[in-house]
Amino acid sequence: MSKFLLFLGCTIPTKQYAYEISVRNVLPRLGIELVDFPEAGCCGFPLKGINKKGWVYMSARILSLAAKKGLPILALCNGCDTSLRKVKDMLKHDEVLKDEIAELLSREGVKLNFNVDVYHTIEVLHDFIGVEKIKNLVVRPLKGIKIASYPGCHMLRPSDIPRPEPSGEPKKFDAILSALGAEVGYYPDKGGCCGATMLPYSPKHAFRLTAAKIRNMKDFGFQATTTSCPYCMEMLDSKQEAIRAELGDDTLSIPVFYITQLVGLAIGLKPKELGLNLNLSPVEEVLERLGVSLYE
Repeated sequence: MSKFLLFLGCTIPTKQYAYEISVRNVLPRLGIELVDFPEAGCCGFPLKGINKKGWVYMSARILSLAAKKGLPILALCNGCDTSLRKVKDMLKHDEVLKDEIAELLSREGVKLNFNVDVYHTIEVLHDFIGVEKIKNLVVRPLKGIKIASYPGCHMLRPSDIPRPEPSGEPKKFDAILSALGAEVGYYPDKGGCCGATMLPYSPKHAFRLTAAKIRNMKDFGFQATTTSCPYCMEMLDSKQEAIRAELGDDTLSIPVFYITQLVGLAIGLKPKELGLNLNLSPVEEVLERLGVSLYE
């Protein structure tokens, strides 16, 4: 059994509870042991463009605490995963920065150590568990349902550090969906931004980006979409009603799931065990096709 430190970040335990619920109920059933990591704080991702040293310090602190425990990190959030890997790379190549951060960490009794592996949800599902094992555990196949995988931009970029999926041709997400019995396929701008980082500055333009994603998915015949990023989930799932109101387009509606929710459904878990009652998009459309009630 593979063991990981479960790093939730900030957005998941404060707004995206369904992701944590589904991860805690699904991954252990697939042979993954999750170890809580209560000492970890924010990765600093929201500070990246405002206070670079603050961002580096916050991610370095998490890396150092994890290294002391001797376990790899499972970062559920695309932003957290990117921050931890990017800061690890920066500290490796910038001696001045490394010394500055080490001194700051020493003030709270933490010794800088970034020799720890960081993995994303998609990597754990695809690389550690494997699509064949997942496929063999499916008891409720998502047969006949065409689902658009949406990795989110930070899962694919920046390309100067290891990413869970290559930006040119991401395959792992679709491989997992295929193992669940779903239909997969191409749609334009699959690796583009969801608009979340633009939301605080211009909701109108952020909503337009998200709307374009939903239109592309529906134009290419998809009946649902799935992501593994809490920021993407917030835009695609939680903001659908606001997007329809802003753009005056009632057709901008599609069921949205976390990938762990779909894996859980396929291996026989109940919707409430996956937090599906917390999704705000019309997930009932897919559940009905599977003969499942949202309130089971």
